[in-house]
Amino acid sequence: MLSQKISLQNKQVLICPLDWGLGHTARCVPLIKFLQEQKNVVTIACDPKQKLFLELEIDDVKYVDLFGYDVRYSLSLPLWQKIFLQFPRLSAVVRKEHKWLADFLQKNKVDVVISDNRFGLYNKAVESVFITHQVFVKAPFLSGFINYMNHTFIKRFNACWVVDFEEKERSLAGGLSHGKFFFPHANFIGPLSRFEHKEPAGEKKHDVLILLSGVEPQRELLEKKLIEVFSGSTQFTIALVRGTAVPPKTSYPKNFTVKNMVATRELEDLLLSSKNIICRSGYSSLMDLQALSLQALLIPTPGQTEQEYLAEYWNKKFGFKTLVQSQITKEAVLNLLS
Repeated sequence: MLSQKISLQNKQVLICPLDWGLGHTARCVPLIKFLQEQKNVVTIACDPKQKLFLELEIDDVKYVDLFGYDVRYSLSLPLWQKIFLQFPRLSAVVRKEHKWLADFLQKNKVDVVISDNRFGLYNKAVESVFITHQVFVKAPFLSGFINYMNHTFIKRFNACWVVDFEEKERSLAGGLSHGKFFFPHANFIGPLSRFEHKEPAGEKKHDVLILLSGVEPQRELLEKKLIEVFSGSTQFTIALVRGTAVPPKTSYPKNFTVKNMVATRELEDLLLSSKNIICRSGYSSLMDLQALSLQALLIPTPGQTEQEYLAEYWNKKFGFKTLVQSQITKEAVLNLLS
Protein backbone atom coordinates (compact mmCIF):
# COMPACT_ATOMS: atom_id res chain seq x y z
CA MET A 1 0.00 0.00 0.00
CA LEU A 2 1.20 3.49 -0.82
CA SER A 3 0.34 4.71 2.68
CA GLN A 4 3.04 2.42 4.07
CA LYS A 5 5.68 3.66 1.64
CA ILE A 6 5.03 7.37 1.16
CA SER A 7 4.72 9.97 3.90
CA LEU A 8 3.68 13.34 2.49
CA GLN A 9 1.01 15.48 4.08
CA ASN A 10 -0.08 19.10 3.72
CA LYS A 11 2.56 19.80 1.07
CA GLN A 12 2.59 21.71 -2.19
CA VAL A 13 3.49 18.96 -4.67
CA LEU A 14 4.50 19.39 -8.30
CA ILE A 15 4.24 16.13 -10.26
CA CYS A 16 5.70 15.78 -13.76
CA PRO A 17 5.10 12.60 -15.82
CA LEU A 18 7.14 11.78 -18.90
CA ASP A 19 5.29 12.22 -22.22
CA TRP A 20 6.47 8.86 -23.67
CA GLY A 21 3.04 7.55 -24.64
CA LEU A 22 0.46 7.72 -21.85
CA GLY A 23 1.85 4.99 -19.61
CA HIS A 24 3.81 7.28 -17.29
CA THR A 25 0.84 9.63 -17.08
CA ALA A 26 -1.62 6.80 -16.36
CA ARG A 27 0.45 5.33 -13.55
CA CYS A 28 0.65 8.73 -11.88
CA VAL A 29 -3.16 8.79 -11.48
CA PRO A 30 -3.30 6.55 -8.35
CA LEU A 31 -0.32 8.40 -6.91
CA ILE A 32 -1.98 11.80 -7.43
CA LYS A 33 -5.22 10.58 -5.84
CA PHE A 34 -3.27 9.23 -2.87
CA LEU A 35 -1.46 12.55 -2.45
CA GLN A 36 -4.80 14.36 -2.51
CA GLU A 37 -6.16 12.02 0.18
CA GLN A 38 -3.16 13.02 2.31
CA LYS A 39 -4.27 16.67 2.03
CA ASN A 40 -1.50 17.69 -0.35
CA VAL A 41 -2.13 20.35 -2.98
CA VAL A 42 -1.12 18.89 -6.34
CA THR A 43 0.01 20.73 -9.46
CA ILE A 44 0.63 18.70 -12.62
CA ALA A 45 3.17 19.85 -15.20
CA CYS A 46 2.39 18.24 -18.55
CA ASP A 47 1.65 18.78 -22.23
CA PRO A 48 -1.87 19.16 -23.76
CA LYS A 49 -2.22 15.46 -24.64
CA GLN A 50 -1.44 14.41 -21.09
CA LYS A 51 -3.80 17.03 -19.69
CA LEU A 52 -6.62 15.78 -21.91
CA PHE A 53 -6.16 12.29 -20.45
CA LEU A 54 -5.77 13.44 -16.85
CA GLU A 55 -8.90 15.59 -16.95
CA LEU A 56 -10.86 12.36 -17.47
CA GLU A 57 -9.38 10.94 -14.27
CA ILE A 58 -8.68 13.63 -11.69
CA ASP A 59 -10.43 16.63 -10.16
CA ASP A 60 -9.16 19.50 -8.03
CA VAL A 61 -5.65 19.81 -9.42
CA LYS A 62 -3.82 22.68 -11.06
CA TYR A 63 -2.14 22.30 -14.44
CA VAL A 64 0.89 24.06 -15.85
CA ASP A 65 2.21 23.64 -19.36
CA LEU A 66 5.47 21.74 -19.71
CA PHE A 67 7.07 20.78 -23.00
CA GLY A 68 7.66 17.10 -23.63
CA TYR A 69 10.65 15.04 -24.71
CA ASP A 70 8.80 14.36 -27.98
CA VAL A 71 10.50 11.01 -28.51
CA ARG A 72 10.16 9.89 -32.12
CA TYR A 73 9.97 6.33 -33.34
CA SER A 74 10.73 5.03 -36.82
CA LEU A 75 9.05 2.64 -39.22
CA SER A 76 12.35 0.99 -40.08
CA LEU A 77 15.04 1.69 -37.47
CA PRO A 78 15.00 -0.12 -34.09
CA LEU A 79 14.01 2.23 -31.30
CA TRP A 80 17.43 2.07 -29.61
CA GLN A 81 19.03 3.35 -32.83
CA LYS A 82 16.45 6.12 -33.11
CA ILE A 83 17.06 7.16 -29.50
CA PHE A 84 20.81 7.15 -30.10
CA LEU A 85 20.35 9.51 -33.06
CA GLN A 86 18.11 11.76 -30.96
CA PHE A 87 20.46 11.80 -27.96
CA PRO A 88 21.81 15.35 -28.49
CA ARG A 89 18.27 16.74 -28.74
CA LEU A 90 17.03 14.77 -25.73
CA SER A 91 20.03 15.96 -23.67
CA ALA A 92 19.09 19.52 -24.57
CA VAL A 93 15.54 18.88 -23.34
CA VAL A 94 16.89 17.68 -19.97
CA ARG A 95 18.92 20.88 -19.59
CA LYS A 96 15.92 22.95 -20.68
CA GLU A 97 13.55 21.35 -18.18
CA HIS A 98 16.10 21.78 -15.39
CA LYS A 99 16.13 25.52 -16.09
CA TRP A 100 12.32 25.54 -16.43
CA LEU A 101 11.99 24.11 -12.92
CA ALA A 102 14.41 26.66 -11.44
CA ASP A 103 12.38 29.48 -13.00
CA PHE A 104 9.08 27.93 -11.86
CA LEU A 105 10.28 27.59 -8.25
CA GLN A 106 11.21 31.28 -8.13
CA LYS A 107 7.58 32.21 -8.85
CA ASN A 108 5.66 29.40 -7.14
CA LYS A 109 5.69 27.75 -3.73
CA VAL A 110 6.57 24.07 -4.05
CA ASP A 111 7.66 21.71 -1.28
CA VAL A 112 8.16 18.51 -3.27
CA VAL A 113 8.81 17.82 -6.97
CA ILE A 114 7.97 14.31 -8.19
CA SER A 115 9.40 13.47 -11.59
CA ASP A 116 8.26 10.32 -13.37
CA ASN A 117 11.31 9.57 -15.55
CA ARG A 118 12.07 13.20 -16.42
CA PHE A 119 15.78 13.51 -15.67
CA GLY A 120 16.13 17.28 -15.38
CA LEU A 121 13.41 18.02 -12.82
CA TYR A 122 15.45 18.21 -9.64
CA ASN A 123 16.45 21.23 -7.59
CA LYS A 124 18.35 21.74 -4.34
CA ALA A 125 15.70 24.18 -3.10
CA VAL A 126 13.04 21.44 -2.77
CA GLU A 127 12.66 17.75 -2.07
CA SER A 128 13.17 16.11 -5.46
CA VAL A 129 11.84 12.59 -6.09
CA PHE A 130 12.49 10.43 -9.17
CA ILE A 131 9.96 7.69 -10.05
CA THR A 132 10.99 4.76 -12.23
CA HIS A 133 10.74 1.03 -12.71
CA GLN A 134 13.72 1.00 -15.06
CA VAL A 135 16.63 1.33 -12.67
CA PHE A 136 18.75 -1.01 -14.77
CA VAL A 137 18.39 -0.35 -18.50
CA LYS A 138 18.44 -3.25 -20.93
CA ALA A 139 20.54 -1.99 -23.83
CA PRO A 140 21.83 -3.84 -26.92
CA PHE A 141 25.24 -2.16 -26.61
CA LEU A 142 27.13 0.21 -24.30
CA SER A 143 25.03 -1.13 -21.44
CA GLY A 144 27.59 -0.19 -18.80
CA PHE A 145 27.87 3.41 -19.97
CA ILE A 146 24.10 3.84 -20.37
CA ASN A 147 23.42 2.56 -16.87
CA TYR A 148 26.23 4.71 -15.48
CA MET A 149 24.51 7.76 -16.98
CA ASN A 150 21.09 6.61 -15.79
CA HIS A 151 22.34 6.19 -12.23
CA THR A 152 24.26 9.46 -12.31
CA PHE A 153 21.09 11.38 -13.13
CA ILE A 154 18.95 9.51 -10.60
CA LYS A 155 21.44 10.25 -7.81
CA ARG A 156 20.89 13.97 -8.36
CA PHE A 157 17.46 13.51 -6.77
CA ASN A 158 16.86 13.28 -3.02
CA ALA A 159 14.90 10.04 -3.36
CA CYS A 160 14.15 7.32 -5.90
CA TRP A 161 10.74 5.62 -5.80
CA VAL A 162 10.86 2.27 -7.58
CA VAL A 163 7.48 1.20 -8.98
CA ASP A 164 7.62 -2.51 -8.17
CA PHE A 165 7.44 -5.01 -5.34
CA GLU A 166 10.56 -5.04 -3.18
CA GLU A 167 10.58 -8.84 -2.97
CA LYS A 168 12.45 -10.13 -6.02
CA GLU A 169 10.25 -13.22 -6.28
CA ARG A 170 7.17 -10.99 -6.67
CA SER A 171 8.82 -8.51 -9.04
CA LEU A 172 6.83 -7.31 -12.05
CA ALA A 173 9.81 -5.60 -13.71
CA GLY A 174 12.41 -8.30 -13.07
CA GLY A 175 15.92 -7.20 -13.93
CA LEU A 176 14.78 -3.69 -14.76
CA SER A 177 14.15 -2.89 -11.10
CA HIS A 178 16.19 -5.48 -9.20
CA GLY A 179 19.96 -5.67 -9.30
CA LYS A 180 23.02 -4.40 -7.46
CA PHE A 181 21.58 -1.25 -5.93
CA PHE A 182 23.45 2.00 -6.15
CA PHE A 183 21.13 4.45 -4.43
CA PRO A 184 20.85 4.51 -0.62
CA HIS A 185 17.55 6.41 -0.66
CA ALA A 186 15.70 4.09 -3.05
CA ASN A 187 12.27 3.01 -1.87
CA PHE A 188 10.13 0.33 -3.49
CA ILE A 189 6.60 1.78 -3.44
CA GLY A 190 4.89 -1.17 -5.15
CA PRO A 191 3.02 -1.21 -8.48
CA LEU A 192 0.90 1.77 -9.50
CA SER A 193 -2.40 0.91 -11.16
CA ARG A 194 -5.72 2.69 -11.51
CA PHE A 195 -7.49 -0.62 -10.83
CA GLU A 196 -8.19 -2.87 -7.88
CA HIS A 197 -8.87 -6.58 -8.19
CA LYS A 198 -12.42 -7.48 -9.25
CA GLU A 199 -13.98 -10.64 -10.59
CA PRO A 200 -14.29 -10.77 -14.39
CA ALA A 201 -17.77 -10.21 -15.81
CA GLY A 202 -19.84 -13.36 -16.17
CA GLU A 203 -21.07 -12.37 -19.62
CA LYS A 204 -18.37 -11.37 -22.11
CA LYS A 205 -19.34 -8.46 -24.36
CA HIS A 206 -16.32 -8.67 -26.67
CA ASP A 207 -14.27 -11.52 -28.06
CA VAL A 208 -11.15 -9.38 -28.26
CA LEU A 209 -10.11 -6.11 -26.64
CA ILE A 210 -7.24 -4.33 -28.42
CA LEU A 211 -5.46 -1.72 -26.28
CA LEU A 212 -3.15 0.50 -28.31
CA SER A 213 -0.59 2.81 -26.76
CA GLY A 214 2.81 4.36 -27.30
CA VAL A 215 4.49 6.69 -29.72
CA GLU A 216 3.78 7.09 -33.43
CA PRO A 217 4.23 5.71 -36.00
CA GLN A 218 4.39 2.33 -34.24
CA ARG A 219 1.01 2.77 -32.53
CA GLU A 220 -0.70 3.33 -35.88
CA LEU A 221 1.25 0.53 -37.55
CA LEU A 222 0.05 -2.00 -34.98
CA GLU A 223 -3.49 -0.68 -35.34
CA LYS A 224 -3.41 -1.30 -39.10
CA LYS A 225 -1.99 -4.79 -38.70
CA LEU A 226 -4.64 -5.86 -36.19
CA ILE A 227 -7.46 -4.37 -38.27
CA GLU A 228 -6.26 -6.56 -41.13
CA VAL A 229 -6.24 -9.61 -38.86
CA PHE A 230 -9.84 -9.21 -37.71
CA SER A 231 -11.48 -7.38 -40.62
CA GLY A 232 -12.57 -10.61 -42.30
CA SER A 233 -13.37 -12.45 -39.09
CA THR A 234 -16.98 -11.37 -38.63
CA GLN A 235 -17.52 -14.04 -35.95
CA PHE A 236 -15.33 -11.94 -33.62
CA THR A 237 -16.61 -8.85 -31.85
CA ILE A 238 -13.69 -6.44 -31.38
CA ALA A 239 -13.33 -3.53 -28.96
CA LEU A 240 -10.51 -1.19 -29.95
CA VAL A 241 -9.13 1.51 -27.66
CA ARG A 242 -6.86 3.58 -29.89
CA GLY A 243 -4.98 5.38 -27.10
CA THR A 244 -4.91 8.71 -28.91
CA ALA A 245 -7.18 11.72 -29.41
CA VAL A 246 -5.97 12.13 -33.01
CA PRO A 247 -8.83 11.22 -35.38
CA PRO A 248 -8.36 7.95 -37.27
CA LYS A 249 -7.21 7.95 -40.88
CA THR A 250 -9.11 4.81 -41.77
CA SER A 251 -12.57 3.29 -41.53
CA TYR A 252 -13.22 0.26 -39.35
CA PRO A 253 -14.95 -3.05 -40.04
CA LYS A 254 -18.51 -3.44 -38.78
CA ASN A 255 -17.46 -5.88 -36.06
CA PHE A 256 -15.28 -3.18 -34.42
CA THR A 257 -16.37 -0.92 -31.55
CA VAL A 258 -13.83 1.91 -31.52
CA LYS A 259 -12.90 4.35 -28.74
CA ASN A 260 -10.12 6.93 -28.86
CA MET A 261 -9.41 7.25 -25.13
CA VAL A 262 -11.48 5.98 -22.22
CA ALA A 263 -11.64 6.83 -18.54
CA THR A 264 -10.80 4.30 -15.84
CA ARG A 265 -14.29 2.98 -15.17
CA GLU A 266 -15.02 2.32 -18.84
CA LEU A 267 -11.61 0.73 -19.41
CA GLU A 268 -12.11 -1.50 -16.39
CA ASP A 269 -15.44 -2.66 -17.79
CA LEU A 270 -13.84 -3.38 -21.17
CA LEU A 271 -11.00 -5.35 -19.57
CA LEU A 272 -13.27 -7.45 -17.37
CA SER A 273 -15.87 -8.13 -20.08
CA SER A 274 -13.53 -9.23 -22.89
CA LYS A 275 -12.58 -12.84 -23.59
CA ASN A 276 -9.12 -11.92 -24.93
CA ILE A 277 -6.84 -8.88 -24.58
CA ILE A 278 -4.12 -7.76 -26.97
CA CYS A 279 -1.76 -4.96 -25.94
CA ARG A 280 1.82 -3.72 -25.86
CA SER A 281 4.10 -4.96 -23.09
CA GLY A 282 4.42 -1.48 -21.63
CA TYR A 283 4.94 -1.57 -17.87
CA SER A 284 1.85 0.49 -17.01
CA SER A 285 -0.37 -1.86 -19.04
CA LEU A 286 1.22 -4.84 -17.31
CA MET A 287 0.61 -3.36 -13.86
CA ASP A 288 -3.06 -2.84 -14.76
CA LEU A 289 -3.39 -6.46 -15.94
CA GLN A 290 -1.71 -7.70 -12.77
CA ALA A 291 -4.06 -5.63 -10.60
CA LEU A 292 -7.09 -7.24 -12.27
CA SER A 293 -5.53 -10.74 -12.48
CA LEU A 294 -5.96 -10.81 -16.27
CA GLN A 295 -3.91 -12.38 -19.05
CA ALA A 296 -3.12 -10.88 -22.46
CA LEU A 297 -1.33 -11.42 -25.73
CA LEU A 298 1.67 -9.09 -25.60
CA ILE A 299 3.15 -7.46 -28.72
CA PRO A 300 6.24 -5.44 -27.75
CA THR A 301 7.11 -2.30 -29.69
CA PRO A 302 9.84 -3.31 -32.18
CA GLY A 303 13.30 -2.30 -31.04
CA GLN A 304 12.09 -1.06 -27.64
CA THR A 305 14.34 -3.26 -25.53
CA GLU A 306 12.42 -2.59 -22.31
CA GLN A 307 9.16 -3.92 -23.78
CA GLU A 308 10.93 -6.83 -25.46
CA TYR A 309 12.49 -7.78 -22.13
CA LEU A 310 9.17 -7.43 -20.26
CA ALA A 311 7.32 -9.54 -22.82
CA GLU A 312 9.86 -12.35 -22.42
CA TYR A 313 9.91 -11.98 -18.62
CA TRP A 314 6.11 -12.08 -18.30
CA ASN A 315 5.93 -15.02 -20.69
CA LYS A 316 8.29 -17.05 -18.49
CA LYS A 317 7.12 -15.84 -15.07
CA PHE A 318 3.38 -15.32 -15.55
CA GLY A 319 2.56 -17.38 -18.64
CA PHE A 320 1.58 -14.49 -20.92
CA LYS A 321 1.56 -15.22 -24.65
CA THR A 322 3.76 -13.02 -26.85
CA LEU A 323 4.05 -12.23 -30.53
CA VAL A 324 6.67 -10.28 -32.48
CA GLN A 325 5.03 -7.48 -34.48
CA SER A 326 6.75 -8.46 -37.73
CA GLN A 327 5.24 -11.95 -37.39
CA ILE A 328 1.63 -10.79 -37.09
CA THR A 329 -0.66 -12.73 -39.39
CA LYS A 330 -4.28 -13.72 -39.03
CA GLU A 331 -3.28 -17.32 -38.43
CA ALA A 332 -0.60 -16.45 -35.86
CA VAL A 333 -2.90 -14.19 -33.82
CA LEU A 334 -5.90 -16.51 -33.85
CA ASN A 335 -3.74 -19.47 -32.83
CA LEU A 336 -2.57 -17.55 -29.74
CA LEU A 337 -6.03 -16.47 -28.60
CA SER A 338 -7.89 -18.75 -26.23
